[in-house]
Amino acid sequence: MKNTIAIFLLSICLAAGAQAQDALSYYNQGIKLKESTKTAEALAQFRKAIALNPKYSEALYQAGWCQNDLKEYSSAITYLQKARQFGPAMPKLFFELGYAFEKTGKTDSALYYYGKCLEMNPGYSLVYKQLGTMAYMKDDYNTAITNYNKYEENAKAEIKDYMYWYRKGFSYNALKDYTNANTALLKSLGLNKEYLNTYLELGFAASKRKLDDEAIGYFRTAMNLDPKSHIPLNGIAEVYRDNKKDCDEAMNWYRKSLQLNPTERKACYGMGYCFNSKEQFANAIGYLKTAIENEPSYTAAYIELGYAYYRTDKFTDAETCFNKAIELSPKNENARYYACLMYVKQKNKAKAQRMVDELKALSSKHVTTLQPKVNGL
Repeated sequence: MKNTIAIFLLSICLAAGAQAQDALSYYNQGIKLKESTKTAEALAQFRKAIALNPKYSEALYQAGWCQNDLKEYSSAITYLQKARQFGPAMPKLFFELGYAFEKTGKTDSALYYYGKCLEMNPGYSLVYKQLGTMAYMKDDYNTAITNYNKYEENAKAEIKDYMYWYRKGFSYNALKDYTNANTALLKSLGLNKEYLNTYLELGFAASKRKLDDEAIGYFRTAMNLDPKSHIPLNGIAEVYRDNKKDCDEAMNWYRKSLQLNPTERKACYGMGYCFNSKEQFANAIGYLKTAIENEPSYTAAYIELGYAYYRTDKFTDAETCFNKAIELSPKNENARYYACLMYVKQKNKAKAQRMVDELKALSSKHVTTLQPKVNGL
């Protein structure tokens, strides 16, 4: 009887050992497939290993990694949480959990796990990359740049992700740091010469640095990549409008943009701005109204429309536009400046002085110009 029990126990042990060996074999096959970028095939092998050993933490982690790579983030979370349950805490595990939660829109959980990863390994570079991208997606460009710089400081190899460099360049442009934007965007361009948006951002950065020919060159390349896009046409128009002060040529380009999209807001605004500059105020009104119809929060368009109304003696409409611009942008100086000129023209000293007082509170340079006009009423 004792021999029978011993044999039975031995058979169980041998079976368990064989099962463990089979699980390891599937795991190793999965690793080889993963290294060959055959993610789906690798996942199948990791699943076989897990079927034989449900507590196989490293196989669970690898399965979660594969699910993240395959953009199956909810399934990734399930595997990774089990890996955390059955195995040791590891920075790479916390990173993958943070990534999966980020991609499923669960920001708080993502930040928690990214934080846990950095607690264990403060130099885990990919965490900084993801934190930077999360900030970028929320238009928090200062935070994005801070984290992107930490990513570069901790990266172990050359960064060859063109979208990373594009996003960093875009962030610098948004912060009006056009020189650093150019540097980052050129790195993006070196990695991918077919990405339209890189040329648009390079053109924008060049135009802001008054490198007009360079800006136009980038915008023309963008036009060649996508002849149906109005954005590079607007970009060239703005170079002529803002830098070269050539409204006639700017309007030629805005008209080309409007041929592609007759109600495009920036082209309509640009046409209105140019008509105002040419003192053809009545012609400006229709374009500016269209711009606002397409973007009801377009502060600059309200100011230009208010100015066109003011110069055509439509004072009630002008006042409405200036007030709306101030509502949208409480510290806006231009709306108050033109409103003050309108009130001076109307000989309404009280309202004109109120605009001057508000500009004083904003430390505006316009006060020295406007106050004497108000005093003369």
